[in-house]
Amino acid sequence: MMDRKWLGLLFIGAVWASNAWANDFRAEKLVNGLKQYTVDTYPETLRFTFTVTNIDPTLPSELLSATAPLLNSCTRLPTSPLVVPAGGHVTYQCEIELESYDACLTLGIHDANPVTPNHEVSFTSTFSIGWDAGASQAGANVLCLPQPNLFCDDTVYLSTASRSPEGRPAAPSRLYIFDPATGTLTLQGEAGLPYNALAFNHYDNILYAIASDGVSAPSFIRVDATGSSSIIAPLDTTAPRSAIWTAGAVLKDGSYVGFEHSTHRLIRINPSTGGTLSEQVVTVPGDFQLADFAMNPRDGQLYAFNNATQRMTRIDPLTGVATDHPELARIDGRPAENPVMSAAVFTRDGELFLYGTSGPDTHRVSGFHAVDVTTGNLTRLLTRPVPQLANGAMCGVYSWGSPRPQPTTRDRGFFGASESALLECLAYGPISLGALGEVSTLPGALGILWANPAIASNNARRTALESLKVRTAREALTAVCNERVFNTRAPPLSALENPASLDPGRMEELRQRLERHNHSGKRTAIPLRKRIFAVDPLQAMERAEEPRF
Repeated sequence: MMDRKWLGLLFIGAVWASNAWANDFRAEKLVNGLKQYTVDTYPETLRFTFTVTNIDPTLPSELLSATAPLLNSCTRLPTSPLVVPAGGHVTYQCEIELESYDACLTLGIHDANPVTPNHEVSFTSTFSIGWDAGASQAGANVLCLPQPNLFCDDTVYLSTASRSPEGRPAAPSRLYIFDPATGTLTLQGEAGLPYNALAFNHYDNILYAIASDGVSAPSFIRVDATGSSSIIAPLDTTAPRSAIWTAGAVLKDGSYVGFEHSTHRLIRINPSTGGTLSEQVVTVPGDFQLADFAMNPRDGQLYAFNNATQRMTRIDPLTGVATDHPELARIDGRPAENPVMSAAVFTRDGELFLYGTSGPDTHRVSGFHAVDVTTGNLTRLLTRPVPQLANGAMCGVYSWGSPRPQPTTRDRGFFGASESALLECLAYGPISLGALGEVSTLPGALGILWANPAIASNNARRTALESLKVRTAREALTAVCNERVFNTRAPPLSALENPASLDPGRMEELRQRLERHNHSGKRTAIPLRKRIFAVDPLQAMERAEEPRF
């Protein structure tokens, strides 16, 4: 429901009679002081300002009409007709409270354009004025965007804090989404607090952390999808103020557990209130250094890499007892060389992944690793730099009734660069593209995905129809692979079925629909069980065969 409030009329120098008249007005409309305003958080207040200015410097003018659909929802006084003196103006204001994204889209009924708004297009609300010798219009544009949300999927979140000159954590802290397929980090935003011990709560789909810098009193905080943070409560702990909290996780019951690295304190917190439920010191037989841990959804225990002993370790969150694996960790079957793991995440399937470095001091390698919790050994899946003070979080437990993310999709560039994903797609059998042919081999599929719409491999220039066939075929192939690999239903390809009726207009309409579909679920993470951890576009291009349409 949208709330509308009349803010009052700013009416400067209006009069009701005059013997001489000018005919010069200018209309102006703003929303929150701007011509274009973007709404991506809710609730939100929109303040529309409608101004009529008599731009004649010497004579008054009579305003006969002032209309705007939004004005009808707010009280407007005085109403036209009215006289505005030379250089004077009349300003109306209307305030609208938006409770949700849907409420924002509802404002689109005030747009004269019947095709807007939609999920991609903004809308414009117009203010019109009229007088005896003319008329004027002004518009203010509003772009409605869905509020960024966190979903319970295999998205890997990494947070990093800066460092002070003394080496302590410092603001700002940044939140990233890590893509294991490409190794890229996508910045979501930053917070003005130096936080660590990041954890995803499967009950409310919110990230929690502890802000501590070893100087100020620590706080238990909430981190939203944009990376900004808010303090829930001061951290009620017996740890000294100099303590730095490094590891965090959420248990099956929804309570948060945090770890302090110097005193080995393990604290359990109620995320709703920030109140401390329990605090104890972790019992360890020897050296103990860990940067992060994650809860195993199968046994409810906390797992981490003990950087001091070079072993996987398990912590009972209720008793605080830590147990190292009997054997030193191996990476890719070889003895590990001084590994330092900084982030840990568990999937809902009970698979553990670590993000960190290993190798000799002169040639250390950073990467994303899969962990066999039974043997304590690691397998390097991807080599990429590790950010400073990285900490990881993922939704490791699915709660019934929690919001589900958008179905997963990837664009043609992904399938054209990921051999493992494309091979999984082709394993279901040949891909029929109707009148555009059939694809059954890896080189053939790569050829469609990497084909140049303008020029063929023999340097012959393609006709407009040939170019359209290339662009449509690669989107159609991508949509089929999204359905086969990620179980995301593809739009029907019926427009391609009859070779005799390949209408360019219908084909272009289908291509655009397929392209939107293939980009619609790019924000949703690829399930880590897919083991799609590497892309190589150069190798794929070398294998591509020129398509024939």
